[in-house]
Amino acid sequence: MLEAERAGAKVLVLFMDAFDRRSPEWRVLREVQAREAQNCALIGKLLEKAGVPYSHETSEFYDRALDVDARADKLRYLIQGLRWAVRKFDGALADLDPHSRAVFEKMRASHLDSIAALERAAGGPPG
Repeated sequence: MLEAERAGAKVLVLFMDAFDRRSPEWRVLREVQAREAQNCALIGKLLEKAGVPYSHETSEFYDRALDVDARADKLRYLIQGLRWAVRKFDGALADLDPHSRAVFEKMRASHLDSIAALERAAGGPPG
């Protein structure tokens, strides 16, 4: 999950360049990027506390993002990635210790907030 969160944070920075800094879309992307960066830090702290080494790589989500051209597609791509992460959180929560579960529930909630903000920026949920 850390590699996926890191990829999301980097993709958001990349996608922000496609929007005017004064635009509502840019502001939403910046807010979502800040949450993703915070999530990376939270996961890293959990891993460090557990004594688990971790990589500084990104998932393939970043590489695929390089092929997304249209601004509307960029927003949809981010929404799709955030929904994937929520599903992963849902599948993992039951197996976590109480502290880790609370941290991941907070991250899950931040993803749902990000999805809602990106959907508003994209003009509503797809289909």
